[in-house]
Amino acid sequence: MKRIGRFIRRHPWVTLVVYTLALASTWIIEAAWEPARIEWGQEMLRDLNAVEVEPVIESDEGEVFRSPYLVADTGPRNKVPIVLLHGSPGGAVGMNLLAEELNDDGRRAIWFDLPGFVSQSDLDEIRDRDEGADYGADTYAEVVLGILDAMHIDRAHIVGWSNGGAVALYLAHDHPDRVASITMLGSVGAQETEGSGSFFFEHAKYKLGQLVLNYGAKLVPHFGALGPSDERQAFLWNFSDTDQRELTAIMPTINTPTLILHGRNDFLTPDWAAERHFELITTSSLVMTEHDHFMPFLEPEETAEYIADFVARHDTPGVPAERFYDNEAPRRTPFGKVGIEFLNAVRYGPWLGVVLASALAAFVLGRVGQAWIVVLMGASELDIGLAWVALSLSMLVWMVIRNNERDWKAWVGSLIRPSAMLGAGFFLTQLAFRPLGLAMGEFGWTLAVLIMALAIELNVRPFTREGRLGILIQWKRLRHHEWWPTWAMHWVAIPIFVASALKHRHPLVFTCCNPGIDQGGGFAGESKIDVLTGLLHAGDDIVLFGDIVRADGSPAHRAHRARSLIEREPRLGGYPVVLKPNQGENGRGLKICRNDADVSAYFERTHADVLLQRFHPGPYELGVFWVRSMHADSDRTGTIFSICRKEFPVLECDGESSIGALIDAHHRYRLQRDVFRKRFADRLGEVPEAGAQLALSPAGNHKQGAIFHDAPDLHTPELEAAIDRVSSAFLGPNGGGLDFGRFDVRYADEDELKAGRGLAVIELNGVTSETINIYDPNLSVWFAWRILRRQWRLACELGAWRKAQGVKPMSVFGILFGTRRHLRGRRVYAPAS
Repeated sequence: MKRIGRFIRRHPWVTLVVYTLALASTWIIEAAWEPARIEWGQEMLRDLNAVEVEPVIESDEGEVFRSPYLVADTGPRNKVPIVLLHGSPGGAVGMNLLAEELNDDGRRAIWFDLPGFVSQSDLDEIRDRDEGADYGADTYAEVVLGILDAMHIDRAHIVGWSNGGAVALYLAHDHPDRVASITMLGSVGAQETEGSGSFFFEHAKYKLGQLVLNYGAKLVPHFGALGPSDERQAFLWNFSDTDQRELTAIMPTINTPTLILHGRNDFLTPDWAAERHFELITTSSLVMTEHDHFMPFLEPEETAEYIADFVARHDTPGVPAERFYDNEAPRRTPFGKVGIEFLNAVRYGPWLGVVLASALAAFVLGRVGQAWIVVLMGASELDIGLAWVALSLSMLVWMVIRNNERDWKAWVGSLIRPSAMLGAGFFLTQLAFRPLGLAMGEFGWTLAVLIMALAIELNVRPFTREGRLGILIQWKRLRHHEWWPTWAMHWVAIPIFVASALKHRHPLVFTCCNPGIDQGGGFAGESKIDVLTGLLHAGDDIVLFGDIVRADGSPAHRAHRARSLIEREPRLGGYPVVLKPNQGENGRGLKICRNDADVSAYFERTHADVLLQRFHPGPYELGVFWVRSMHADSDRTGTIFSICRKEFPVLECDGESSIGALIDAHHRYRLQRDVFRKRFADRLGEVPEAGAQLALSPAGNHKQGAIFHDAPDLHTPELEAAIDRVSSAFLGPNGGGLDFGRFDVRYADEDELKAGRGLAVIELNGVTSETINIYDPNLSVWFAWRILRRQWRLACELGAWRKAQGVKPMSVFGILFGTRRHLRGRRVYAPAS
């Protein structure tokens, strides 16, 4: 694709000439194809000894259509004939195999092309002469009736395959005296069984299909691969002009004997749709076979047997309909019995709710969520349109919220990738995953989802160098918990939350911690300046001073305010200074500004409140997790829970390799290559001189590249006393104190640090902060889980202690609102650099 793009950019005129010639060829092929299509269809029918009739279609205004029709009519004449109605898209010729089998059973079969299909011209004449006429199933029912009149047939059995079933339903409702019975063969029916179940959503799909296949296709050189334009128009109008809400209302009123013959593996009209139709039509019987949608073509003999046995009972008028469900292929739903209620919600729930729930699953669960949606679609449990919208929405939200992506090409890609995923996923599910699920039950479906997730992740990457490197990186990240997603680390806290909620009668009791910090003790989106101001009560000799630059005014005006603060506030210490969002996490938006130009550039890219803080050269940094003691006899306010060193990644240059190549070659740095390559996007091809050292990350944050090492050797009584002094002095805007959190600390000398001197507190992270030694690459996941369980147990105990003192926990609504505000704010931060 990149080569094609380069060729187009380099040779635009050659590209234009080639495109014009290809498009002209396509138009010529289509112009020649339409008459050839009609002639071919008519010749096929003549080979079947077709007869020519002239149906007369009448409207309220009188006759509106009279045209010669070729009708295949075979078999003996001693019984009530059977009329076979094809689907959309489709044609009469496809019904000949079923007709032959019916003839062998002694039945007369009549079949023909409905208007607009194969051997017939389109319905322009009807539409021109009667504005009420269209391509809908009700109009086609009148065409069928006109053909029966022209053939002097007073009564017939009607077999409607796929969309032809809608025509059969209209005939049985509008002209019950002319219909001996109807057979719904893999048939459409009630609106709620069609795709999403929503008339609005389905017809939006049809309009989009018309736009793409009828009009957009005229600009795409496809050389006839999309078929004749008139037939594309016919089947799209057939879908669009048929209102299946009317069918939902019609079906309970039908008294005509009805056979619903369906395949359990039907991937176009799902099996549960047939069961729904069986509920609606009280004079129906249902036979569920193990076949798929194409029973009349792939299993014509078996299909004919079912139909012949059924119609034989109803040749004589007045014979009551039988009521039974012959389930020859029992259903095994994805994810077993537990999934039945979920699937009912997907089938009959509001389309918007299904989309939002599916998008949320894809967003939260990532590839597994995407695979789950793809497999459900492939198993005919989820409409492909809903699946596409959900996947596209989740990808767009992920790019905007998580990656701060603003490139329109990436946005377009988020609309194209779901199409490829669903297309490939459909065939994989039908060929492999559905049989696996049917054979192995819940385990098989779960295995199918996991395999699909792996397929989505791998995509075409094994065939490119970049892709193979990406697979290697992900494999290495998967092998150690340091790189696992947050939910995979913190799931061990779920039993603690549940027990705490039951014991203390609130699901968020831990948010009572840190009453001096807003947003539930620092759950999400707390103000950094408020926290820093609270810490500064301990003195700016141990806490790095900072001030706020509000998000009002132009970028130039805010930059001017920041420069004025740097000049007049001695506690900032002059350049360099640190700028970072007042609400942020994971080091996003942090920048070390060394001059006025850096400050101006930062505010050009950042549109939020910004914390301007004194810079500490370090060069060392650590994370100190502190927890308040709840015992009155303690000689200190609290204790250090954990200490962790932060190692800043530095790239050693050899004078031969580029920055991008050095990152890819390093055994650890390549595990975060996406972060580093984005940070140095304009320098990836640069080759630094030999011996040069390039700092890859300015922030002591794991996601920004820092490496963490558990450091219990730094835990001394003197250091604990220094941290306790800062914690005890903390006073929030509301007068509340501090209970629980992680301090980020800079220092220059380790011996001084152990003595409780020479340390500078950068910031404090509240109740949802982590004891970051869990990310030590030399420690196991069992260590991490054990530490996290202790951490969250302490948070809940401290929260309950504060709740008993009258502190109110944050509400669920407050959590959602605060998280929403926090996520929205993250979109406006400049990248760390």
